[in-house]
Amino acid sequence: MQLLSLIAFVASATALAVPTSNLEERATCVNANAFNLARAKQEFYEAKLVPDLVPQFKPTLEVYVDYNGKKVDFGNTFNTLETTPEPNFSITRELLYNPSTTKYTLIMADPDAPNPAAPILKDFLHWIVSDVQPQCITTQKRKTVAPYMLPTPLSVAEHRYTFLVYRQPPNYLPPPSLNYLPGARAGFDLNAYVKEAKLEGPIGGNYYLEGLAQDLPIDLPIV
Repeated sequence: MQLLSLIAFVASATALAVPTSNLEERATCVNANAFNLARAKQEFYEAKLVPDLVPQFKPTLEVYVDYNGKKVDFGNTFNTLETTPEPNFSITRELLYNPSTTKYTLIMADPDAPNPAAPILKDFLHWIVSDVQPQCITTQKRKTVAPYMLPTPLSVAEHRYTFLVYRQPPNYLPPPSLNYLPGARAGFDLNAYVKEAKLEGPIGGNYYLEGLAQDLPIDLPIV
């Protein structure tokens, strides 16, 4: 009887220790869909983002990105006017990880700069945001590490502008980098950065295509 009373007391104390808002947030978190994860993996491999940008891709969460309501959807096309403003993005909950305490970093990079045929400026860095959490965590406080830099493709051929999500280690601090500066984004070594930062992944991603062909009124040969 005393044991049962003790268990009841501990359960009550634990419930009181967890803020109601956190419980409500976690209850509304959307889990990643297995079909969508399989599609994301297939799309990345078919687009050759593996190995052109990352050595492997095993998604465990979904990444949603949109520019003024137009969704990024694994290789759909945008023009430079559409991608001028900073996009919106969200992620789903990752199974087996507490969405209230697990944080992520989103990196946007271009593996095709300045031209897919000769990407000597890869991986051009466009954006880094840390301390990202699933959309259901309304109290999350994202931090901009590298401000958004709008795409300016220099070729008619389309670039693969890619969003990648990595899981952060506890007490994460982004490593210092000159690439955070707007004028020093070319030649960003994505995988070296991930290793230095001890980020895990990528565990989620999405991408779109954009080139000068989307801005021209006539058909030109792809170069």
